[in-house]
Amino acid sequence: MEMLFLMFVCGLAVATLVFWPLLHRANRKAEASQQPEAAPRGKHALGAAAAPGEETATAEASSEGEKTDREGEPTQPVKIDEAIAPQPRAPEPMEMPEIPTDIFEARYQAKFNRSKRRLERLRSEISKTG
Repeated sequence: MEMLFLMFVCGLAVATLVFWPLLHRANRKAEASQQPEAAPRGKHALGAAAAPGEETATAEASSEGEKTDREGEPTQPVKIDEAIAPQPRAPEPMEMPEIPTDIFEARYQAKFNRSKRRLERLRSEISKTG
């Protein structure tokens, strides 16, 4: 009974150690796919901070009614029709290798000849009796 309990505890521990990180990774990927425009993180994000002089340009641009991105530059509206989509490629002709039938014929030619002769003999016997 003690051995059964120890086996259960060890199995639970191994399953926790294996599947817990997988569960967290799946949750992180799900959250990342739900928030595609998250703020940048890491060293590259330090350069994205706007200087105080740029904030006034951003305020002026926003007061004019233009849409701006985080750095204060006006953004261009993207039409759905103009969106770049992957173009389907035309099927390219592919050379199919020819099957070497002569190897097959050379190997089984004797069997084919025996079978043909047997069929001819049976046909002739059937035609004589019928």
